[in-house]
Amino acid sequence: MRPTQDGPRIHAGIDEAGLGPMLGPLCIGWCVTSSPSQAKDLNHWDLWPSAVSQEHPRKSGLLYVADSKRVFDGSPSSRARLTATALSFLRAAGNPAVSGRDLFHSPAPPLRPREEAPAPWFSSWLQTLPNEVPEQQLKLHAAALEAAMESSACRVLEAAVRIAPAGELNASFERTQNKAVSTWALVAPILTHLWQTYGQQQVAVVLDRQGGRRHYGGLLAQEFPFCEITTLIESRDLAQYRICGDKRRMLLTVRPKAEDSSLPVAVGSCLAKYARESVMGAFNRWFADLQEELKPTAGYVTDARRWLLDARPALAKAKVPTELLIRTR
Repeated sequence: MRPTQDGPRIHAGIDEAGLGPMLGPLCIGWCVTSSPSQAKDLNHWDLWPSAVSQEHPRKSGLLYVADSKRVFDGSPSSRARLTATALSFLRAAGNPAVSGRDLFHSPAPPLRPREEAPAPWFSSWLQTLPNEVPEQQLKLHAAALEAAMESSACRVLEAAVRIAPAGELNASFERTQNKAVSTWALVAPILTHLWQTYGQQQVAVVLDRQGGRRHYGGLLAQEFPFCEITTLIESRDLAQYRICGDKRRMLLTVRPKAEDSSLPVAVGSCLAKYARESVMGAFNRWFADLQEELKPTAGYVTDARRWLLDARPALAKAKVPTELLIRTR
């Protein structure tokens, strides 16, 4: 939908990667865009057709912006597509990330993880960030995205990812005794950040549904205690709330598969997936240095159990505390 005369000027989307694994971090990505005029809904794929594609692009010059599970299938070519999308949107937001530290610090300071190197395999990752895309190609993507933003007057204001390593997650699980509560504790500060930063311009936020949770009014009331929370709809496939406070407004929409209808959510999905994959790459390289021919793992439960058995010699050498390695939930 093109901009119309009622609705917000700021659109944001939030998504996660790595909620289910046994090993590795949970990553939450988000993207914020501005519109020249008000619009209840904004189809960025229609606004930026010369730079992005929601389907597998036939032209190599287009960025594949969709659910990260579609963009990335584990193959080298899909890894390059995911990298191009993530790094191009980071650059569009003013972050020419070249190291893991750039990715780790992509959120505004209040949202950054407290620890710089939460586990030993983060050390090398913080110095260099995997990049399977030639710099010249990234520059072409950046130029195409910049031209599309200029022509539409719709720009990327923010692109970031919150990386929560296993140690941080386990500490939260210990406090809350509830995985859903711990996950919300990572998402809620992002909503508060968007509210404080963009609420005066009226911000519409789309959030991919948090597991099986369908009702968010109570959680929002706790996060925004001095605001008026209006439930617009709570159904099987959609929850929508209006948050009103002093000079600030937010429209929050929560739906499953939100990345299919919101480009900012799809960007968030790709940022989160790229961050998790890059950290897991460092994880696998670090342990392979301790044990030759150790088959890498993506950290998901079945293969993580296989890896923990295979990696016993490396684990014996590493002596990494269990709470930094294996998630308890």
